[in-house]
Amino acid sequence: MADEITPEKVSLTRRELDVLRLLAKGYTSTKIAESLGLKPPTVMWYRKRLHKKFKVHNMAGLLFKAMEQKIL
Repeated sequence: MADEITPEKVSLTRRELDVLRLLAKGYTSTKIAESLGLKPPTVMWYRKRLHKKFKVHNMAGLLFKAMEQKIL
């Protein structure tokens, strides 16, 4: 059996983690913005950063990788 490559642990800021947790709860960007006192474009910026850091292209991939790395 081949050795499995362990993915590099993603480092998140506190705000990125806040956004990620609310995304995992099913919140929309607008609802996240309201909850965190941000503007919706700022939340979209955080979402793009999360996708880039986790090297994924969609929400399912983002949540999967976050759970795989035990961030969620």
